[in-house]
Amino acid sequence: MNPVIQQQSEADVVAAAKSLIPALRERAKETEEIRRIPEATMNELKELSIFKMLRPKRYGGLETSMRDYSEAVVEISKGCGSTGWIVALCAIRELMVAESFGEETHEEIFGKNEDDVLFAGVYEPRKCIAKKVEGGYMIEEGFWMFCSGSLHATWGYFGMPIVDDEGKMIDQVLMTLPFSEMEIMDDWHVMGLKGTGSNSVKMNNVFIPERRCTSFVKALDGDFESAHLRDIPLYNTALFPALILSLGLPGLGLLKAAYEFYEQTLPNRRAAHMGVEFIKDAASTHTAMADVALKIETAEMFFYKVAGALDASAAAKEYMPRHERVKTLADIGYANQLLKEAMDILLSASGSGFVYNGHPMQRILLDFLTLHTHRSLSPTITKENFGRVLAGLESNAIRY
Repeated sequence: MNPVIQQQSEADVVAAAKSLIPALRERAKETEEIRRIPEATMNELKELSIFKMLRPKRYGGLETSMRDYSEAVVEISKGCGSTGWIVALCAIRELMVAESFGEETHEEIFGKNEDDVLFAGVYEPRKCIAKKVEGGYMIEEGFWMFCSGSLHATWGYFGMPIVDDEGKMIDQVLMTLPFSEMEIMDDWHVMGLKGTGSNSVKMNNVFIPERRCTSFVKALDGDFESAHLRDIPLYNTALFPALILSLGLPGLGLLKAAYEFYEQTLPNRRAAHMGVEFIKDAASTHTAMADVALKIETAEMFFYKVAGALDASAAAKEYMPRHERVKTLADIGYANQLLKEAMDILLSASGSGFVYNGHPMQRILLDFLTLHTHRSLSPTITKENFGRVLAGLESNAIRY
């Protein structure tokens, strides 16, 4: 029986997440096959308040730190990549909604049954035709891809561009609404992270009241509407670096799981054409394992360095400066690069057994590759923008 954590204890979050690893691994195959998180897993995550890590205590949350959130996500991801991705994104949305919206909207969301609230959403639409009307906006037609957690969510957040008469975007509004007001498309047929239910969603003629709309551009720069939460350090956290950190953390858990699997299977694996009887005795194996261990450890240092920096600036109630936010994105992108290098070495040292369907290493590989290619985690883009700042230029990033 999993321990039920006390909401006033932050440290228990990581222990609770770690306790789920065996069950998550047992359900990994089922998670892929049903293309969503099994109800047994969802119930355990809710029982342990994992999704509420970053929710304000006044709404039943844990109000934990970004560091504890990060460690919990990594532990869950060691058990199952899809589950880790859902935990990372659904929990970080609690921070996003807490910071970005005002008290009236929070009461509307959490007031009736706070335990049922679970967020999913995408800030970048593929299509959004919106009209300003009395009291809010009418979404005449909207389409958003990659909405992770769509099959479990009760509330959503979505980005809506505001354009002038010439079609130029002058702002981007973040809106929130019940998931019952939109349509979920069954289009998440993919090679990895199959259980995340990252389906597209669409809206037609949906009214969004003004109180449930806020400027995403202002929020990214720390101009939050949540005046009632300003005295709580967590809700001064730099928003965009926190969002991007959430995307990278599951990869760390996946690589830790891959390395653990390699270690466990190593002792009895016989060698071929290596001059030794067992692979564990080959010098090339020793070098490969050292490289992988050091790359994973270095990636972990970068991820937790970002989490620590976010916590430190939030504790000081000083919104992280723009140049530091660009640097955190480069840190995350570089960590993602190191994890890819570690995965490549592991595969070259593992042989071809992973090509069989159902092999644990294959699932980890496909989950990681799906995550690794996320544009926000791109080592090339994030390092280039940091390099521009180092050269005294402006970042090319639209958001940071």
